[in-house]
Amino acid sequence: MKLISVKEVSVILGAKPSTIYQWAETGQIPSFKINGLLRFSEDDIMKWVLTCKNTSAEVYNMPTGRRPRKGG
Repeated sequence: MKLISVKEVSVILGAKPSTIYQWAETGQIPSFKINGLLRFSEDDIMKWVLTCKNTSAEVYNMPTGRRPRKGG
């Protein structure tokens, strides 16, 4: 198992390190602490990315940027 840092995860996911910290704190992304340092298993991150592949925005309560359809 290869352990990677917040910075490395942010590069892989194309997200800010502050976002990675927030996701880890809320349990949205698999992580663990070693001696107070936040670390990630590279394998777990890649599996997590694949599970997010077909997940709709409603699961995360995220706006899609689209207006609701009129009339159904």
